[in-house]
Amino acid sequence: MQIELLSGLFVMEGMQLLSALLDFLFPPRCPSCHACVERQGFCPACARQLIGMRRMMEMGAMAEHLTGVWVLAHYRAGVRDLLRALKYRRKMTALDDLRTILAAGEEVLEELPPSLLAVPVPLAPQRQKERGFNQTEEIFAPWFAAHGIPFEPILVRTRETMPLYEMTRTERRQELRSAFALVHGADVQGKDLLLVDDIMTTGATLTECAHVLRHGGARRVYAIALAGEHR
Repeated sequence: MQIELLSGLFVMEGMQLLSALLDFLFPPRCPSCHACVERQGFCPACARQLIGMRRMMEMGAMAEHLTGVWVLAHYRAGVRDLLRALKYRRKMTALDDLRTILAAGEEVLEELPPSLLAVPVPLAPQRQKERGFNQTEEIFAPWFAAHGIPFEPILVRTRETMPLYEMTRTERRQELRSAFALVHGADVQGKDLLLVDDIMTTGATLTECAHVLRHGGARRVYAIALAGEHR
């Protein structure tokens, strides 16, 4: 018993020494400016520029279906590069840096109802098959699990849509109309839901998803996006 205990202690000390050596030889770097940092994530200067919870006060058309919308970071520089690396190059190591942004969302969770169900914005089936994962689920799932918030993919895309990035706000709304539906058998009647996405631009995708959820009987629908840009 003592030998096993001593052996375990030696292994732990060895792992700690190896970790310290790797940190010394290959120190973590800010994903935006690449300066050395003490721990995983953005350096203080980049964090001040890129990260910070913002509630959308001017919601426009979103207000018809959404009770509140929050964005945690600006979609530029390091944040944009990390998301692109994850989505288009399947660089899963980007998740560690992206998840550090979620600390900015702690205040959001405090404002929301206690009995909450988080719902990721779904990818088109073909895109998810090609990518192998939904980046929104990969980023947010551990965070919600740590807070005891169920995270359920109860929305699906009913059809492929054209790329939205060059469309106007009106064109996006038209393209997304009837592009989402509830999973067969999903029950949202009377529930408070939190829509979750990686990027928000005009809010058209979140609005259409919220419309489906409200039509299905949801009491209130909120939304949170990791990063946002405004046009």
